[in-house]
Amino acid sequence: MPYIVRDDKGVVVRASARSLVGGELLPHSHPDVVAFLKTRGQDPKHVEEALAELRRTDNEMARAVEDVIMVLLKKNVLKLSDLPKAVQDRMQLRVKMRVIIQDVYDQASGTRA
Repeated sequence: MPYIVRDDKGVVVRASARSLVGGELLPHSHPDVVAFLKTRGQDPKHVEEALAELRRTDNEMARAVEDVIMVLLKKNVLKLSDLPKAVQDRMQLRVKMRVIIQDVYDQASGTRA
């Protein structure tokens, strides 16, 4: 969601994906944001397409971050206790779920240790 700044008449005069002093947070699709972009020669569709791509790759990125955390933990660069409790809990749950998945495949393949 972009931050916008309005003039005295309420017209959007600036927009940014980053926080703006005195900025108001609006959805990308808000009519005032869309009008601002169009009047400045920008196609709001580019923002929507980029947002769609970010949403599409969210799961892949989450997995990549999880993998990076696991590598850092295995190399003792990071300790699980260094992470916030909520992250520790999620990581432990995800490790447990991956073990369950691997066990199912191992049992089905007759390769359970």
